[in-house]
Amino acid sequence: MDTEHPFGELVPQPITRYRTGKLTREESLVAVEIPLTFVVNGHETATLQCTPSHLKAYTYGFLFTSGMVKSAEDILEWEVDKKKWRVDVRVKDFIDPELLGRRVYTSGCGKGVMYTSMMELSSRHPIRTTARISGQAIINAMGWLAKCSELHKKTGGVHSAAVSINGRMPEFHIDDIGRHNAVDKVIGTLMMEGTPTDDLMLLGTGRISSEILHKARRLDIPVLASRGAPTHQSVLLAKEMGMTIVGFVRPTNFAVFTHPERITAP
Repeated sequence: MDTEHPFGELVPQPITRYRTGKLTREESLVAVEIPLTFVVNGHETATLQCTPSHLKAYTYGFLFTSGMVKSAEDILEWEVDKKKWRVDVRVKDFIDPELLGRRVYTSGCGKGVMYTSMMELSSRHPIRTTARISGQAIINAMGWLAKCSELHKKTGGVHSAAVSINGRMPEFHIDDIGRHNAVDKVIGTLMMEGTPTDDLMLLGTGRISSEILHKARRLDIPVLASRGAPTHQSVLLAKEMGMTIVGFVRPTNFAVFTHPERITAP
């Protein structure tokens, strides 16, 4: 797991509270948002808004899911300047992002970035896996994720992501102002640790949109689950990719939108 200590994830902010017909001055906590610039082999590649923590994992995950590297071994050097919020990376074989295809700025907070050609490439072949997961394991893992984020409890301003292996409870979670960023940070952590992905379930607190699906597909994660809803496009793509989408996970029930054969019940 990425051991980088979270840096400045929240700050105090004076507010005016309206309650029962009265205005009072109080102090609240808000989630920190910073513009992080990625410079790859000397080329400024992207500037993304994110929570300033797990930045090395974020780098690995973002470069991988955007198609600029194929594995963790392709990243040779990594350095962050927290005064300029700049990450300098040296990779084995630099791929100009312009050659990957037209940039698509995705929906949602964090302004996640995906590249069109990589999207098309990732959907060519469906995932082949024998993964099976019990319905109760999904409910248990999502219940854990819903309660574990202290940053969300204090600010209400972040999304969380985690993974469950073989139906077990997650061992870590990562928060970010953007659901795309949280997923990239989790994927980057898995890459750095060399975690096998055959029996993984990716958990999130936001909606499952097509760009989230493509990020999971890049790492061959077969099951995605969330308290939120999938989009129409993500459902269509998941059917073709052989991926299972589970939405609206609650303490007693959930909805399986694609490939329900992977979900087991007593």
